[in-house]
Amino acid sequence: MKGIIIIAAGASLVILAAIAGGPVLERNRRAGEIKALRTALDLSRMSADSCSLVLGWEQEEFLRFNGVVDSLRNEVDGYEDPAQGGVPEEVYTEYLATFELYNDSVGVWQDRADSLQAKEGRCRALVESHNQLSDSIRRVQEGWRSGGE
Repeated sequence: MKGIIIIAAGASLVILAAIAGGPVLERNRRAGEIKALRTALDLSRMSADSCSLVLGWEQEEFLRFNGVVDSLRNEVDGYEDPAQGGVPEEVYTEYLATFELYNDSVGVWQDRADSLQAKEGRCRALVESHNQLSDSIRRVQEGWRSGGE
């Protein structure tokens, strides 16, 4: 009889520990989930900020290069003499060299513009990912406060 009482008492203690420990384990699980989401959010924010910083530099470089291309275009236009119906013969060699340089720079300009647009898209995607993580944290915290999952 004494053995049955000891076994029943032991079983009761195990059941009480499970009942009391369940919420603690759940709270720890949720805290771990939020901590992992916040770590991911911090990394995401750093990635988005870095991308924005690099994008800003590249935009500045692109604008400087755009100025060079515009300058070359103006220089090419400056060779033309409407009164003579085109480019004077005495500057035609210089005109061709400048025109070829301008044409080459237009291709480079387009490549840079395409690259800049692609980088803008990647930065936008990083910001959207950051916002989704932020929303996830908010939902988990709201679910925790309301007692739901």
